[in-house]
Amino acid sequence: MELLIEFYDKDVLKNIVAPLTLQPKKVIYFYDSSMQDMLVFASLKKCLERNIPGIKLEHYPIGISSVDKISRQITRVVDRHGTSECALDLTGGSELMLLAGFKAGSKLNLPLLHTDLVNKRITDLTDDSLIAKIVPLTLEDFVDAKGACFVGESHRPPSKERFAAIQEMARFLFERLFQWKYTCSFIQTVAAKTLPHELFMESKWNIHMKNGKAIYPDSEILEKFQELGFMQGLQIQEGKQVQFAFSSIEDRQYCISFGVWLELYVYIAAAQCGVFNDVKLGTMIDWNAFDNITVAGNEIDVILMDESLPVFISCKLREADTAALNELLIAKKRLGGWFSKGIIVTYSKEKKIQTGTYKRAQELGLELLDATDIMAEDFGQRLVKTIREHDLVSLKWKKI
Repeated sequence: MELLIEFYDKDVLKNIVAPLTLQPKKVIYFYDSSMQDMLVFASLKKCLERNIPGIKLEHYPIGISSVDKISRQITRVVDRHGTSECALDLTGGSELMLLAGFKAGSKLNLPLLHTDLVNKRITDLTDDSLIAKIVPLTLEDFVDAKGACFVGESHRPPSKERFAAIQEMARFLFERLFQWKYTCSFIQTVAAKTLPHELFMESKWNIHMKNGKAIYPDSEILEKFQELGFMQGLQIQEGKQVQFAFSSIEDRQYCISFGVWLELYVYIAAAQCGVFNDVKLGTMIDWNAFDNITVAGNEIDVILMDESLPVFISCKLREADTAALNELLIAKKRLGGWFSKGIIVTYSKEKKIQTGTYKRAQELGLELLDATDIMAEDFGQRLVKTIREHDLVSLKWKKI
């Protein structure tokens, strides 16, 4: 295909799916003349060029209040380029833009296409015939098209060889959250007195935090850390002294973070099930890749791709609240738009007893898994089922 015409839309998928699937030599975007941020087209070009080397991109402003004016401008641009191997995608943009596109396309006898993002196909609007199946997208496609970029991870994803040990340790801690809370505070306080790369730790058994509160570790948790290889050389003189060494810098980070174990647990479940692509842990995103200033936005605990749709997962090793729901909702809307899914995994009984937070999550179009799901032997299958059965079509009519 020589030329594909698109109407720019706030939903990033509507801008990139047809070009990435049909691979034209040139894409023309018509956009609302009231738009001011032209960096969006630099972002789109970055995304498209990475997948289609040498592709050309042009963009033209149009007033969106007149079907006739929009139609005439589309006609002028097409006449200038020629109608040979030219198609018009009627998916994004405003209602009047779509009407004008249909009017101009019909007059010029252009193929009129529609990109069905839910059913993952591009069809001819005149007879509903299949033009192409949508190509798989990556998280990089989304991030590039939004003008953002990845700026690292808060925690390095573990190797597959460590999955079993992390899962066992995580479940051990989930069953002892009260003891883990104080043990984690103890390890954090001890580690804070050392350099970031130091692995050997030595401390009195009873210590005081900055607020003056006395804490001491749970010996069973420390012993489990050693048994599973997160610590070594553990020596405990109950009530007097304790010393140990973290097995690696990575293990040090895990042992001084209270909530990371749920993030790791969910990440491993998503990675092991084998049905998702681009599973990422603790992703940091800079929302403006073009200002030459690296500023990490909100951390997203787990991101993955499910059949070209991004899924954002927030992990809370406590009860979820409205702030947590709103944070997840904003992150998913900002990067994925309407065609994305949000899951909150919380170690509580929110779903089991159907709390207000659970009902609020449903109202916002978010799925929620609680402690009952987390501790189930088939947690991975439950995660897959929750994501796959999250119906985007029905969300269209929810009051979000």
